[in-house]
Amino acid sequence: MILLVLLAAAITLAVGYAAKVYLEKVGSVQQITNKEFLIASAVMLVLVIPGTAYVGRTVAINNQTSFTENWTGWETGVKWEKIKCERDGWCKRCYDCDPYQEPYECGSYEGEGNNRRYVSKTCTRTKYHSCPYTDYEWTFTVQTTLGEYTIAWHNLPTDPDNHRFRRWTRVPSHYESGVPDFWSRVRERLEAGNPGPVTARRSYDNFILASQASIMKRFNTEVEQYTKANLLPAIAQDANLHDFYFLNRAYFVGVNPPAGDWRMATNRFNAAFGTQLQGDLHLVIVDANKVDNPDNYVGALVAYWQSEKFGKQALSKNGVVVVLGTRDGKVTEWARAATGMPLGNEQLLLQLQYDLKGVALDPGTLLGNPTAKVLSTDKVEVQLSSSVLEKVLWGQHKFERVRMKGDDGESGFLYLLTEIEPTTGQMIGILSVMLLFAGIAWGICIYAGDNVFRRFRR
Repeated sequence: MILLVLLAAAITLAVGYAAKVYLEKVGSVQQITNKEFLIASAVMLVLVIPGTAYVGRTVAINNQTSFTENWTGWETGVKWEKIKCERDGWCKRCYDCDPYQEPYECGSYEGEGNNRRYVSKTCTRTKYHSCPYTDYEWTFTVQTTLGEYTIAWHNLPTDPDNHRFRRWTRVPSHYESGVPDFWSRVRERLEAGNPGPVTARRSYDNFILASQASIMKRFNTEVEQYTKANLLPAIAQDANLHDFYFLNRAYFVGVNPPAGDWRMATNRFNAAFGTQLQGDLHLVIVDANKVDNPDNYVGALVAYWQSEKFGKQALSKNGVVVVLGTRDGKVTEWARAATGMPLGNEQLLLQLQYDLKGVALDPGTLLGNPTAKVLSTDKVEVQLSSSVLEKVLWGQHKFERVRMKGDDGESGFLYLLTEIEPTTGQMIGILSVMLLFAGIAWGICIYAGDNVFRRFRR
């Protein structure tokens, strides 16, 4: 960064001096005086360039350390907002109606020479009011422990032609109308006391993945081999979110999914896991006939999920990867586990390896069916269901989210920040901003310098 500051300073002085010499040579009225050159150079070298470099470097590093992780929670409520429609009101499904004349100034200049003058005139133009198609519009929202989700915005009422704002104006058929099915299902779940799971993608800092030289970063020589054999699935990402807030984190590699709703089971499990322990489970079931070395396979999978291929959406620090090998699709032959952090939860990972061997590949047995009792719009009480994974992850060696900055906020992996430097592209961007400020400074000297001030004083 010091080199960047020195380079920007040298270019700034060179540009300013070249402009000064050129303007003097051509005899321009607008010039850069020695006084202006010294003042502008001092301001740029002491304040603008170092300040821009500091802010630019901070923004660049913050951008590099920012990654995406899964936050999980529960549905807590639904809202049905009925918006009364009026002419020129708040409703959005409208058409032009009731024309009226609006006056406006339309004068012009008349005459020539000393007789030229502006003649004021008032003209009118046709304007329209905004009329809604229906007497009401509906907005549907789901409340969750992670915030609100708008399911439908300004829907027309059910059978909108029976709710016309003006009886002689038909309602176009392309507008969404009625109560959304998804919102209705959420309401039914809540009325039955069985709220559904919610997943949101949020930003967090990961110094390990951002570091350009840390030995803490995962590496495995077999990633390419497993990738060619189609044994490494892509990690669930933003694009995989569906139905507003569901994210499937059950992966089946070389095997058909065993019977059961694995998608919903992993979502419900993670809703409890994230709410109580801030964890995020990824469950991988692989054909054991295709994996000779389970430990190596898990290492390759985690290295792949934290590689540059997935960028900001790599396996996060709260991720727990559980890999189950099976030969018949019914029973686990071997189990391995890893987390998104290189350290921490070692006893838990060993227990998962031993306790999951021989377990039936059934979502109820493995993941269970945790539920939640709604206490308020942002708080629930979670009830576990005694599944195998619940017993281990909440058990004697309970999962602990490893803090990137340590428990004291000042240790942990914070030292890795010293390894992070702006990329070449970011350096070019910072330098460009510095040169822009330099151009502005010399422009002020040229166009608002002593000559201009003298004119004002006269």
